[in-house]
Amino acid sequence: MKQIRNLLKVSLGIGVVSALVAGWVGHAGAAESAKFPVKPVTVYNSSTAGSPADVMARQVAQSAKNFLGQPMVVIDKTGGSGGVMFAAMMADPADGYTISTVTSGLITALHGELKKNFSIDQFEFIANVQQEPFCFAVKSDSPLKTLKEMIEFAKKNPRLKIGGQGTLTAQHLMVLAMADAADMPVSYVPFSGGAEVLTSLLGGHVPVVHTSPATADQYVEAGKMRILGVSGTKRLPQWPNVPTLRELGYDIVITQYRGFMARKGLPAEAKATLVNAIKKAVAEPGFKDYMAKNSQQDAFMGPEEFTKVVLADHDYMGKLMRKLVK
Repeated sequence: MKQIRNLLKVSLGIGVVSALVAGWVGHAGAAESAKFPVKPVTVYNSSTAGSPADVMARQVAQSAKNFLGQPMVVIDKTGGSGGVMFAAMMADPADGYTISTVTSGLITALHGELKKNFSIDQFEFIANVQQEPFCFAVKSDSPLKTLKEMIEFAKKNPRLKIGGQGTLTAQHLMVLAMADAADMPVSYVPFSGGAEVLTSLLGGHVPVVHTSPATADQYVEAGKMRILGVSGTKRLPQWPNVPTLRELGYDIVITQYRGFMARKGLPAEAKATLVNAIKKAVAEPGFKDYMAKNSQQDAFMGPEEFTKVVLADHDYMGKLMRKLVK
């Protein structure tokens, strides 16, 4: 009987251990199969707080959390024409928990100094949210009333200073393209972000800036700035009297897109979840209100369409850089 009791104790002990092990394995398996995301998603942004890309990302994050079940945390990583942000993203795993904003300015910057460390082939493009042209702007009390007057002034005076965001960015190339087309001598002055560009204009440090409508709109409405021309294919609804560069005889069309990208290798499930959350977020009433107040039209593009746009833009800006940058 004693031997039987001992045998039963051993059997019961083995059974308890087996149950515990089975439970642990089951729990681990469930954790491994848990659907993305199971923790917050970090969104890096290369421009300063308050810039159009920063604000766009925060507005998307505010709505997307309702569809992700986890927050999107926007962190500004400024500097190096986007290099600081790219490095931060490349340092994290390609698992969907680290993504970043992307703009045409950043894609153009990959042709400059950044090409030493980064390539467009290292990234994949999740979704686009906004797209708008660039514009040339002056203070409202500037003697330059039109783009034609700006060009004539530049030809008659020492190099006209035009401020813009970053070096060898889309904004920089836009200024160079305009200078080349109009045979206009200029001196490009780079700044770290859109807010700093306008602060420099309003402070009198530069007489002309090249910026985005989203950045300039509030100052135009307040009567502090005047827009001379836009680089899109048509006039903007909020500025119906401002001509396009094409209307003025310059065949230049360069636009600024703002969306999201990730390090290449993003798991298909994570990518699909992020795309779905962003698409639903930009359809929310609150996001639509933000877009309307900032004179932005819906420009959502999914991964396939957005990737085609980015790659075509990368190719075009590369050709433009080889032509204009000596």
